[in-house]
Amino acid sequence: MGQLVVFNASKTDIKVSLNNGNYFTVPAAIQPSWQAGQPENPPLFINNVTAGAGELKLGSNLLTTYSSTSGPSQAGSCNITIPENIPINSVQLYLFWKDACSVAAIVLQEGQPFQAVIITREPTNVMLNSVPITPLPHENNNIKSMQSVTASEIKINL
Repeated sequence: MGQLVVFNASKTDIKVSLNNGNYFTVPAAIQPSWQAGQPENPPLFINNVTAGAGELKLGSNLLTTYSSTSGPSQAGSCNITIPENIPINSVQLYLFWKDACSVAAIVLQEGQPFQAVIITREPTNVMLNSVPITPLPHENNNIKSMQSVTASEIKINL
């Protein structure tokens, strides 16, 4: 079993469900220092391709979130993919709540980002002008601009 740490960098509590598990609360960041909030009882990271509801696993994971100010009717979902082909001991998940229709998440492995996800219910303009600092072997590191994309999920592999 590995370690999963969830952080909320927003000014409002965020409710989170992993793989159709029960929702847990990730408290808002502490103001004015903006120290990220963490849940009292963090979910488990199972360093395997199978895990129970409410646990993070290797491979594809369903992440569902909503702000405590908007309620469950405004929940959005996306898939977070944890690589199966590299050793993973620690996963960090940073959540950023924009409004009732949009949330962003950045996933890190031992402090190194490997995926960013934007979940939205509105038409979105996304301009991406960056490339990974360390090129990954056998991967196309060209990040293209996406304009006027109507999407429920925009996934960026870093």
